Amino acid sequence: MNRLDGKSTLDGLFLLHKQLQELVVMLTVASGPADVGIFMQRLAGSAISLEQLLAAEDPAILDYLRAAFAHAALDRTDELRSDLLDASRHLFILLKARRAAEGDREASEGFTILDGPPTFRR
Repeated sequence: MNRLDGKSTLDGLFLLHKQLQELVVMLTVASGPADVGIFMQRLAGSAISLEQLLAAEDPAILDYLRAAFAHAALDRTDELRSDLLDASRHLFILLKARRAAEGDREASEGFTILDGPPTFRR
């Protein structure tokens, strides 16, 4: 596993989530098997780099990904799509929790993230 920390870990999780979403869309519009294979290889690389983190934070994501790869090998598109959707849902919840924790940490360090235009305080 590549060692990821801080922002790069969050970036890796966002990349994995984006890849899951792209694959689900691709499978929904019935793209060719070659395209799916390329995207599955990319997904595998991302999942491997985050394997220890996912195992610690939400092992169900890894279970869904393993099932997805097994279904992809058997050309079971509906099951593959379902597993990818389930992994994506769990990952979305993990991302929300991590972003909230990161926001709390930034707030405790004296930083405030404001929505909208920047403002300055005196």
